[in-house]
Amino acid sequence: MSSVSPLRRIVFIALFAALFVLFSSIQIQIGVSPIPFTLQTMAVALAGAFLGARDGFLSIVLVYALTATGLPMIYGQGGLALLAGPTAGFLWIFPICAFIIGLIVPRILAGAGNRSYFMTFLLVFIVMEVVGSLMAYVGGIPWLMHAADLSFSSAMNGGCYPFLVPDLLKNIVAAAAAVALRSYLPSLRLLRHSSKAFPAAPAA
Repeated sequence: MSSVSPLRRIVFIALFAALFVLFSSIQIQIGVSPIPFTLQTMAVALAGAFLGARDGFLSIVLVYALTATGLPMIYGQGGLALLAGPTAGFLWIFPICAFIIGLIVPRILAGAGNRSYFMTFLLVFIVMEVVGSLMAYVGGIPWLMHAADLSFSSAMNGGCYPFLVPDLLKNIVAAAAAVALRSYLPSLRLLRHSSKAFPAAPAA
């Protein structure tokens, strides 16, 4: 079946929302920063790659909606205060990251047959690294400066530099998983279904 049924899409959205919650709960204090190391950015990259733009976006937003009600969904905590805390800049840009990854990565994977495995992996990794990680700092660092009253240098030292190498490693794993499992990705089925629903116009 080329398309993904509405029920399956709901299930996939819920599953990747649960993955984001699980990866948020894995926290390692690294000492040089008050911000813990988590696997959140990996969950964001996987949600976009596996579910596509819209459903990847919704999977992260679903977590925030539940968090806003007070459920302990992020870092084992909940409530509106968490969504406006020092790390809120990162949290609010994550759905956008998932959306953009979901726009680009499935299209790269759809054309994987025309290039080598390594080149496909490299392209997926670059998208995940630039959008899933580096773009997150664009939203996260300014808000961290504001919420914690930090200088740019202090915010980068505490909220960016210590996480660059771990982010790179997480994106390597996420990219490898997306490429290895590309035949099973719901995002590719949705992309193929969309292409059939809107065929290219015939040449004049």
